[in-house]
Amino acid sequence: MAVPKEPTWERDPHTAAKHDVLRRYLQAWAPILLSRNDVITYAEGFAGPGIYKCGEAGSPVIAHGVLAGWLRQRPGKMVKMVLVEEDPRRIAELERRLAHTRATRPGPELTRLETLVAQGACHPDLLHRLGQAGSLQHPMFVLLDGFGGPDVPFTLIQQIARHRSSEVMITFQPQFLIRFATKDDHHRESGDTFFGNTDWQDVFGQPSHAKAPYLRDQYRQTLKRAGFDHSLSFEMIDEKGHLLYLIFGTRNEKGVEKMKDAMWKVDTTTGVRYRDPKDPRQQVLDLNFEPDTGPLRRILLQHLKASPTGRRVEDLQRFTLLESVYKPTQVISLLARMRSEHQITAAPGRITRSTQITATHEDVLF
Repeated sequence: MAVPKEPTWERDPHTAAKHDVLRRYLQAWAPILLSRNDVITYAEGFAGPGIYKCGEAGSPVIAHGVLAGWLRQRPGKMVKMVLVEEDPRRIAELERRLAHTRATRPGPELTRLETLVAQGACHPDLLHRLGQAGSLQHPMFVLLDGFGGPDVPFTLIQQIARHRSSEVMITFQPQFLIRFATKDDHHRESGDTFFGNTDWQDVFGQPSHAKAPYLRDQYRQTLKRAGFDHSLSFEMIDEKGHLLYLIFGTRNEKGVEKMKDAMWKVDTTTGVRYRDPKDPRQQVLDLNFEPDTGPLRRILLQHLKASPTGRRVEDLQRFTLLESVYKPTQVISLLARMRSEHQITAAPGRITRSTQITATHEDVLF
């Protein structure tokens, strides 16, 4: 979306879905990190005003509520919030919203929830403020939710990745670079800063349908070069077909697992759906109590056919965790159906994590 000119704006479907994911992930992230660390940090580089035109809470207010709730259950622990925003009008509104939140939910735990709201740009001011708060020495969750352009430098991601328990969640709208960087040197330079090299510029030679996936994959490689061992890419599509990538970086497989749990619990009334980047048919997913595992079926068959000797179920579960939007817990029941439909072979009886699975040579329509 274009950068709003007003201090507040209407919340779009992408943002509603992102906030749902964020709330659910922080509910899982905070207790795990607080059980292992005395101090953790939640940070944002594009904090915004903390509220939308129709009164919906912004991400800093959502995070404040979740983190305050967990501090009540973790005596002696501390959370720091570092919130950077460029527009002074939004800073003033954000401070009002946070003050209102603290006044309506008072408690002794708020003395252990330090909040720094600062005016400035995501780069370089966020890194400076994180250092000022002492947060670079502790685990961080950093939300970099700009307006879709390549506005997060690679150097910032590298600094965040230095702490083993730190994580990032970044929004990226590929159409910005696809549309503008072909003709504009400034936008190409912004892309170079975002990706940390010029390899992404090969996108200009890709066919139209492959441009956005190419940039997505290049950015996952960027996160790996920065120091995040694992990344998770959610391809979010609203009802009008607008595409946004929500990309998560972590060094811990448990973080991937918990982020997947958050994604699969998102309220589908937001009007946003997902696609799995590995699915050759690029089917849009509906997240519901009976999820369509057709894309996972195709992904697993592709992976199995690349190994003539087959793969163990536990390897397929890890592959599912790290290379798809599906969860490992969805694998075994799907494999049982695939065996009954003669798409795979496996030993008779119950399929377990140690079962060896091979793909059949039958071309089954699904």
